[in-house]
Amino acid sequence: MSAFTITDLEYRYKKNSTAALQSINIDLGEGQCLGLIGPNGAGKSTLLSVLSGLLKPSRGKLQFGNSNTLSISKFVQTNVALVPQEYAFYSQLSVIQNLQYFVSLCGFSRSLSQARIETVIQECQLLEVINQKATYLSGGYKRRLNLAIALLKDPQILYLDEPTVGVDPVSREAILTLLTGLKGQGKTIVYTSHLLSEVQNICDQIVMLNHGCASYLDLEQGNRCLTVEFAQAIQTDWLEQFSNLPLKIETTDNNLEVQINSIDDLQIILNILGLTQTEILNIHYDQTSLTQYYLSHMEQNVISEH
Repeated sequence: MSAFTITDLEYRYKKNSTAALQSINIDLGEGQCLGLIGPNGAGKSTLLSVLSGLLKPSRGKLQFGNSNTLSISKFVQTNVALVPQEYAFYSQLSVIQNLQYFVSLCGFSRSLSQARIETVIQECQLLEVINQKATYLSGGYKRRLNLAIALLKDPQILYLDEPTVGVDPVSREAILTLLTGLKGQGKTIVYTSHLLSEVQNICDQIVMLNHGCASYLDLEQGNRCLTVEFAQAIQTDWLEQFSNLPLKIETTDNNLEVQINSIDDLQIILNILGLTQTEILNIHYDQTSLTQYYLSHMEQNVISEH
């Protein structure tokens, strides 16, 4: 079942000739994590604002599950929480005071409010700093408090905007482990980050936004890379064996990089490598990293614009 579906969505700010979002189509299943990546100004914040009900689409449709009886704003108020990049708590209050204040806005009974506070303290590992003023917390604990506040109302859908910016490795691991656990509970997550290794590790779908347009990045078996390091510079006449192959091949001095689309492609390349007289120092075959894929996508867009 879909957590939400976006169909041909467009958003245009007043007085802007170009749409900030253009023909966006996304279908995210319940319990999945969607990674939103792209350069600054690509439209990620605008899309999150639309998903949060803060902006109304200029065209197209946003549908949350089977919530035909609820308006978008009402559904979001009840079932969605946003973890912003900025700190969204009161710095002069302690951790427990912040949690007590924000849970009071959820309309829960006293017993349920206390239960939710205890749950998020445990999930976000805040017990050690529970009585500290928020202003004195480390960057990692501030991020955990931001996340804990969003989790107080036990949302079905969670939006996270750069949730690990400026945190130490221990806090980053704690946050990512928690997000994996939330997915296991059936929570749906929309995750924006410039740390592409994080996105690749925890997201089920990855969408890149660029100039308001969205494209899915497929990192399945078909996108793999074979990298070969030779002891000497690669000879031009030897490279001619690759000229008729429908593969993306890049060479720099004594390095060869081939984008592999199938096992048959891999076998052909290995056969050619077996015929070379140049010593091979290193050979590596692995799934294309999101960073490589992202940079390649951006490079293609820059070329197409010129």
